[in-house]
Amino acid sequence: MISKSLKVPEINLQLEALVRRIPEQHPAREKVISEYKKRSAGFKGEERLFYYLSFLEPKKYWIFHDLRLSNGSQFFQIDALLLTANFALILEVKNWTGTLIFNPQFQQVIRIQNDKEEGFPDPISQAWHQTNQFRNWLDLNGFPRIPLDFLVVISHPSTIIKAETDPLQISMKVLHSHHLLSKMNGIENKYPQEKTDSKEIRKLCRTLLKKHTPVQSEILEHFNVSAEEILTGVSCPKCTSLPMIFHWGKWHCPMCLFSSHLAHEAAVQDYFRLIKPAITNSEFRSFTHIPSPYTASRILSRMNLSSKRNKRHRIHEKTLEQ
Repeated sequence: MISKSLKVPEINLQLEALVRRIPEQHPAREKVISEYKKRSAGFKGEERLFYYLSFLEPKKYWIFHDLRLSNGSQFFQIDALLLTANFALILEVKNWTGTLIFNPQFQQVIRIQNDKEEGFPDPISQAWHQTNQFRNWLDLNGFPRIPLDFLVVISHPSTIIKAETDPLQISMKVLHSHHLLSKMNGIENKYPQEKTDSKEIRKLCRTLLKKHTPVQSEILEHFNVSAEEILTGVSCPKCTSLPMIFHWGKWHCPMCLFSSHLAHEAAVQDYFRLIKPAITNSEFRSFTHIPSPYTASRILSRMNLSSKRNKRHRIHEKTLEQ
């Protein structure tokens, strides 16, 4: 069963919002776009993997996507974790394209794409490290040791995989996502005996979900962007131009003439992801270019936001599911 489902990571949503609202001439813009493309490609790779994982027997496998756990002093991240009564399998997912040449001697991967060579850290070593971290995490949280294994999954189907040395050894750990299901048969045969029971696995699943700690990114600080530099206004859902104009209960785009009743909701989510997870009436008016506090109050009251009042203002807060 899917114990922790696949969803777009919050950092991806933050980057998407920043791409929309960082000025064209800002010195950090190209870096922001590059990071957004990189993380978006990584998520697409996990989506491809998710398709194949959905074919695994749900009564046998407990599947976790994108886990971030602490070993007591540092965090480690697992792209996908498969739990069974017999073993646990860690999947390191790479959405690399082009030709990959694994070099075990220097523990690196050389990618050749468009006649350009790039070096990357060896994902086999990364997956091995994550496996050791997860073993320590099990010990730290009082769970009995179960057999642990790992695979590196190359999610892009047209990527060419090569090895400078030990090709057989590399092929035992590195595969395309469409080969995963056939590979699972061999891993199941490798671990034929049950090492725990369903009660203990359910306890482990609850602990994993409880201990999962999503990364909290101060996105503006990371890219050296100030809140004052962020472009304000409601973005048009159709042509993305800024700002839309609010008139007679609807948002109107002066560029493409598209209109919407709810375009402000995306703007508020951008504010939560980039500025802070709460907004006052005054801040909402400033960010969306609405002059009337009464109109702003009416719009905010219709959104799915929790609110509370301090000594001066009513504060509208980002809800957990958002």
